[in-house]
Amino acid sequence: MSAKEKNAQALKALFRSDALVNRLLDTRIAIVTPDDRVPASSQLLATVLADTLARIWPNIDFYGASATENHQKALQAATSGGSPQEGLRIQWQPPYNCVVAIGCNAPSAEQEHIRVAANGWIAHFGQDSMGSEDPNPVGPAFAAALAAAQVFETIFRNELADSNPVEIRSMIFDLNEICGTEALRVEPLDLGNTTVFGTGAVTHGLVWLLENWPHAIVGNLNLVDQDRYGQSNGQRYAFMTEADVGKLKVDAIKARLTAAHPDLIAQAHGKDLNNYCHERGYVEPLGRVIAGLDSAESRRHAALKLPESSINMWTAGVRIGAGRYITDGKGACMGCEYLEDISSVQDEVAVLAQQTGIQAVRVRDLLDSSRGLFLDETQQLALKLNVSPQSLVGEPLRSVLPRLCATGNIQLPNSHETVDVPFAFASLLAGVAGFMMLLKDLQSHKNPSEGWTQHIFKLPSVHMHELRHRKERCSCCAELYASPALFSI
Repeated sequence: MSAKEKNAQALKALFRSDALVNRLLDTRIAIVTPDDRVPASSQLLATVLADTLARIWPNIDFYGASATENHQKALQAATSGGSPQEGLRIQWQPPYNCVVAIGCNAPSAEQEHIRVAANGWIAHFGQDSMGSEDPNPVGPAFAAALAAAQVFETIFRNELADSNPVEIRSMIFDLNEICGTEALRVEPLDLGNTTVFGTGAVTHGLVWLLENWPHAIVGNLNLVDQDRYGQSNGQRYAFMTEADVGKLKVDAIKARLTAAHPDLIAQAHGKDLNNYCHERGYVEPLGRVIAGLDSAESRRHAALKLPESSINMWTAGVRIGAGRYITDGKGACMGCEYLEDISSVQDEVAVLAQQTGIQAVRVRDLLDSSRGLFLDETQQLALKLNVSPQSLVGEPLRSVLPRLCATGNIQLPNSHETVDVPFAFASLLAGVAGFMMLLKDLQSHKNPSEGWTQHIFKLPSVHMHELRHRKERCSCCAELYASPALFSI
């Protein structure tokens, strides 16, 4: 069996689509860094880009002064999800379908390329984009996510035509402006009393920024999630490794964060948020909550715990977002964003039962527990995700559901099927937005509730940022108004 046939076999096991596998195998990408010295911001950008792209694309060449380091990151990302590694190489052999050049031009003048760089809070596309020695990881992560989205737009441009994707070749994006921020400070951070509910793909983007923050981080951080890594997580989880498979997600994240910031007191809790809060007790109010949860129902449960402030991150197809909610009795709380649909004749369990084909009584059990899916429960769901039923056995439903969100459904030419393609860059974008909201909460707590949304194939804009106002029907706010003492915090 040839190397290409082996790669096709491995990709078919992951994506269950001959049409998509053929497109991936026929696509060649290159990541280029400068020939001599690679500035700090450019290396951060290259690291994130290599990790993000290698989680789906099997043929990537690396060229430039940091090619070896970037190649290693790509190998690590590919193996975490069971993707083939043979097509990840250190070389420059055009032509390519897409080239991303980081703070430099492609070696061959005739090879069209996307030139991108970052500096502090800024992502810069265009011929004059240059890296710097600024160690701030936020701009590089944002630039890498946008560049990865542009690779996807370039390769699947015809298939994405209905969503009117925008080609970004020359533009400057200032995250402080986009997220409605007065200049945030790159300084030591005190997380105070912070609890993370849900450590899925969007949380991993935020965690990488915490891990690479260039100053000390202290405080008390509680990580709450009952799920373990499965190999299928490898297509979407930033910097997940093969060694993580089978581990509790909270244990792996705790190890990463405490290694980077030894003075941070991090605790891992392998349980769902309701059991965690029940065992913790409700006498002492929750301080700050970061929600990287996978359903509206889970977010309502988090909002009902009445934290002092909330950071929420989400993905939904081609849209991502993050919000920040302050418990002050004026602006929205997180529950205001996820009101119960009282006009609906079905609750979320019934809706998920229809979407997954699993009996409603089993859906409720799966949502309320950490047990994995049984083989007979995976049949219909596997068809929707274009995977084998066996690949879902043992995975909690909450781990499987996000794949219905951070994916693109694409009709490929000369094929009667539509295929789901994972958007690792979408989860990363949401994680970056969530990190910006976290910094605002740490550095300017009095600001009102707010949110930012983004179409992943369009230009990021300040117009996507807006204040969030309280909804009269919100049961969480009704509880808050019944307890005015909470507003004295």
